Amino acid sequence: MSGGRATLTPLRETDFEAAGALARSVWHAHYDPMIGAAQVEYMLARRFTDEALRLYLEADDRWFEMLRVGDADAGYCSYALSPAPGELKLEQLYVLPSLHGRGFGALMLRQVEVRARTLSCDMVVLQVAKRNAGSIAFYERAGYSIREPILIEIGDGYVMDDWVMAKRLA
Repeated sequence: MSGGRATLTPLRETDFEAAGALARSVWHAHYDPMIGAAQVEYMLARRFTDEALRLYLEADDRWFEMLRVGDADAGYCSYALSPAPGELKLEQLYVLPSLHGRGFGALMLRQVEVRARTLSCDMVVLQVAKRNAGSIAFYERAGYSIREPILIEIGDGYVMDDWVMAKRLA
């Protein structure tokens, strides 16, 4: 996967299995040391069902895009209109660890910001685990700043202990 053009394409039903496999690979590599494999599996089992992914198909308020480098799946991002007027929420942005530092995350983040502007949103918000120093640094380099802490109980005794980060678009 060293060469090839990077493209973002909207999620299709035929991508569901690939999206789940990609998420499982990326999440375990990234989050197991942070929150443990059991919580990772708990979260994946809820987020990557056919029913959950189907919500993105032909929706006018949420998007899920697959990143392909050449012909290989390399990452994905999802985002949705926030209940707050003028805000778009970045829900997920992941790239295979072997491709970190090559601009693919920045490519997806720019796509999200372009969509926000197209929708007349002047703010992009996201949540990131407080212990996720690498991702926090990535977002800070892109102009995001910490807005507030948030602690969300997600079930089975698991919590998401995150920062809400935001960027006002020019």
